Amino acid sequence: MTAKPHWFMQEVFLFRTIASQLWAVLLVPAGVYGLLLTTQVDLLHPWRWIIGCLFKAVSLYNWGYLLLLWGAVVVAGTSHARHLTVSPKIPQTRLARLVQLLSPSSLVHAGMHVVMAMVMSYCAAALIGPQFSSLSLPCQGSDQNMGETVGPLHCLNEKSVFVVFSGTFLGLCYGVQYFLHCRHRLQFPLIQQAKFFRVRTLLPQLVVDSAYRVTRLLPAYYLGYYLLGHGVKTWMCALLQLNPSPVDISSLHGLLDVGLLWQTVVGGTFVFCLLDTSWMLLHIFHAQVFKFEVTSSLADQTDRYLSDAVQCSDVPLVQYLGLLDMALLAQFSPQRRKHIFSLSQPGGHPYVWKTVSTSSLAVLDSLTNRLAACRQNIGVTGQRLSPDPSSVQGSQKAGAGGGQAPGNLEKVTQGLRRTPVLAYFLQQLPEAASADLFKDAQLVVWALEGLSHLVAASYTEDTYGVVQKSLPDILTAMMSLHEALDRHFKMPLAGSRPSQHARLSCQRDVSGQNTRFSLLPAATTALHHIVNVFGKHVESIPLSSEHKQKLRLFLPQKDATGVPRS
Repeated sequence: MTAKPHWFMQEVFLFRTIASQLWAVLLVPAGVYGLLLTTQVDLLHPWRWIIGCLFKAVSLYNWGYLLLLWGAVVVAGTSHARHLTVSPKIPQTRLARLVQLLSPSSLVHAGMHVVMAMVMSYCAAALIGPQFSSLSLPCQGSDQNMGETVGPLHCLNEKSVFVVFSGTFLGLCYGVQYFLHCRHRLQFPLIQQAKFFRVRTLLPQLVVDSAYRVTRLLPAYYLGYYLLGHGVKTWMCALLQLNPSPVDISSLHGLLDVGLLWQTVVGGTFVFCLLDTSWMLLHIFHAQVFKFEVTSSLADQTDRYLSDAVQCSDVPLVQYLGLLDMALLAQFSPQRRKHIFSLSQPGGHPYVWKTVSTSSLAVLDSLTNRLAACRQNIGVTGQRLSPDPSSVQGSQKAGAGGGQAPGNLEKVTQGLRRTPVLAYFLQQLPEAASADLFKDAQLVVWALEGLSHLVAASYTEDTYGVVQKSLPDILTAMMSLHEALDRHFKMPLAGSRPSQHARLSCQRDVSGQNTRFSLLPAATTALHHIVNVFGKHVESIPLSSEHKQKLRLFLPQKDATGVPRS
């Protein structure tokens, strides 16, 4: 198992990360061209406007800013790749979330985004025009008498400072929202598409979302600059040894500058677009299907089989891609299915099928057991969801020892929990327990789809009968999971489906909560698929009487004329 992280992370993961960031770098000139088109509108001379912005975007004068932007995009993408995961740790309380946001890795990630956003904002300000290209400007009131200068020659360009610090503020907000909205979780698409079509579909929405997020965050920045802008201006003047700006931006009159507002909105949207493009391409590349070898004759690739991938717990991404590959080959690849139903040599044992089916059943049984523990916990406490079986045992022990007086430590703990401030931070977050309970819902969906299609295909393709021995275990596991899911979603504390109409992409189902609601339909579809293929033969499968009775419910029903009904 120690070789799997090495070959996958050093080959596949590294290649996909580099490829995604190269495409992000190639899209930077297009973003610069869009920035210039938006800030230098000339509707009276459209051709001169369009062609002039194009030549300015690729001019040698701006190559220095392009190099800075390329470097910032690569650094941001590298940080995204370091935190990319398929199974993030979900905080259950506000205190746990605060600890997560203040962890060293989160602080470094947020600090890096602050610096990169400030660099991007400075480059955007310099590209917009000469009035924003420098932090200093010649003072308008400088007098010269007999060749001697009276007073400083340069004043602080507060408009440029305002735009650059807006990028710093937006970078800080981006870094905080990154973990707050679980954007480091790799989300797999429901329908696999080519990378080009996914980028073409998501890129326009990314621009709209970036503009919308900037307009929501800028009022807070304007308020902060109104309160603290004078101190920032004084510090910048002392640091750069400049005269104060003749125009006070931190006043109400200065903040009402419509032109400055437009440049700030466009510059902030440009910063968010670059950061989100790097993030989006990284997720698109890593969510692509990876075809594992089902069988191989190469002795040095014994750890790269599909059977090794589906049971790889050291690198969760490998297990996700393995089960995704299994689900797709079970539906669309008859040639690769033959290798799963084949016998391994030497020995003539169905090693591939046994490993794939055992790993898939382990995924189903794990969720079934967690649902049973959660239901038992609700029955004991009657208050909240908890996927941790130890909480059930603790509640049972507390109930059994109800006649004993609580210890001093327990009294102190209960007293602290009654404190309003601590109670606020220790209160369980809404949907947190449910999200943790179904954190691997996508794995379960792929396991159900893969097993059902493999079992259905074995009816005509399994020459050696390797699936026959596992059929009772597969049907039992599927029916147990179907029953557990049906009971869970009937409970009033099971949670509600998140809104599908969230305006921001970062507030949509990035954490994968909606996937849990596809589990019950997936289990139902899997059972129907198997039963429809085997027909009346399923009644001869050795199952318990209870499971046989439930399995009959999935058989096609007939109407009075004897015609099967769906």
